Amino acid sequence: MIDNVQNMAILSNYYDRRDFAGLIDFCNSKIEIDNSNYLFLGARGKAYIELEEYDKAIIDITKALELHPNYATGLYNRGICYYKTEKYELAIIDLEKAKSLNNELYSIDFYLGVSYSCLENYEKGIELFSNHLLDYKDEAALKCRADLYNLTNQFKKANKDIAKLLLIETANLEKIEKINEIRKAVITNKEIGDMPFVLSEIGFTKLKDEKSSGIYILELKNNEYYIGQAKKIHIRIRQHHKKCNDIETIYFKPVEEGSLLSEENNTISIFETNNLRIRNLKQVEFLNIFNESNQHKWNSDIKFNSLTGSKFDSVAVREKFKDRFLILKEKPYFEELIISLSKYLKSAIPNYLASEFNYWNITCLPNFLKEANCISRINVNAVPVLSVFEESNKSLTFMVYASKLPFLRFLNQNGIDSLLDQIPTLRIELRDAFGEKTEGDEILFLINQKDFQNAMDNQLVLSSIRIFNLRMMNNVGKELKYRRTTFHCLDLSDLIINRLAIDEKKNGL
Repeated sequence: MIDNVQNMAILSNYYDRRDFAGLIDFCNSKIEIDNSNYLFLGARGKAYIELEEYDKAIIDITKALELHPNYATGLYNRGICYYKTEKYELAIIDLEKAKSLNNELYSIDFYLGVSYSCLENYEKGIELFSNHLLDYKDEAALKCRADLYNLTNQFKKANKDIAKLLLIETANLEKIEKINEIRKAVITNKEIGDMPFVLSEIGFTKLKDEKSSGIYILELKNNEYYIGQAKKIHIRIRQHHKKCNDIETIYFKPVEEGSLLSEENNTISIFETNNLRIRNLKQVEFLNIFNESNQHKWNSDIKFNSLTGSKFDSVAVREKFKDRFLILKEKPYFEELIISLSKYLKSAIPNYLASEFNYWNITCLPNFLKEANCISRINVNAVPVLSVFEESNKSLTFMVYASKLPFLRFLNQNGIDSLLDQIPTLRIELRDAFGEKTEGDEILFLINQKDFQNAMDNQLVLSSIRIFNLRMMNNVGKELKYRRTTFHCLDLSDLIINRLAIDEKKNGL
């Protein structure tokens, strides 16, 4: 008895110091002398679990259980091994037996809940997570239960669990506010006149036979411009001529190699602040077309928007989605879709006119989402801020990404019941789908067609969407690891924006 007490103390000391290699060596020395003591086999098995060597752990713990069949901790630990290796049926057998022998084993209901959930026994999973939550304040269990409530169409219960999770996050309110701060433009530009005088005023002349480094501007047939930098201008222009057949004029400004990037950014910024359309998909700054004052007003007044610039147009871009648009146009819900997309664009996309294509784009029947029945998607900075799905009964479901910030401010005082009463089909999910792009401030709404208009009129929901979209717009041009590829259905965007223009004219706006 004394030996066992001493051995337990030694084993605990190794474990507390996280010295699992030392623990294994100690157990080896004891097992060599006497392999009939289940304690050392069980302890070595636990050390293997910590080292994620689950097969070795199962062998040791199984031997320990042969010596001591009612070894509750051994059954629990082997159950965890089976859970970690996705052998959920075996995990349940061991964990259930361990629970019957000792129901105070740490988080046993949590692991049972996950195992049953993975076997699609969702109601049992909910029961076990609920039992676990009686004893532990566990965000992971709360998130798991919310997911199961959603899977079993118990949306109101799911939303209440999400609300509890958001209340926990109020401790991070300052951090999330910091993420959403409106940053000032890095580049300051002088105001300049309209084309064609702008180019001479900033030092550009028509390209002749220059071979030095510098910034060039392609003037294109559809009143767009492309701005680039080149160390050897004649080589770069030759490449453009191979790819573009709509170049009308080329302008050039000699710049030393060390200043190319800053001068390119400055030139792009000048064009944007003067409402000139550029074809660039990099190094752009949303503050140039939606200034700091407008951005603050956007966040404080959910009815505010400001439109500048001109509608995007491109024959090449239009052709890519033309056939798919004609298919979408024949859908029975097409008119309702246009109404909903118009509402979203007007309320949720800042300066949707000047920011079209470079900052936001809309797809039509995207091929890679065909199996999911996605019929349209609005993207900002490669984040699908709005996706629309066709259900089996031909109704629509809207998936919308938003910021947590307004919810964190709201829930402490108001709870969530009033919101759910106004939008009964609203489903809220916490996700971390876009990592660095969203910096952890990301929440998902799933809304049925009949409630989408109500959701877009709800101050809490709409302000969350607006804050999120503004941040995504401000992130455009900051990409470091990839270059954006834009897919844009011009026929669809034309229809939506033209309808908005007609509505504004009718309302005297």
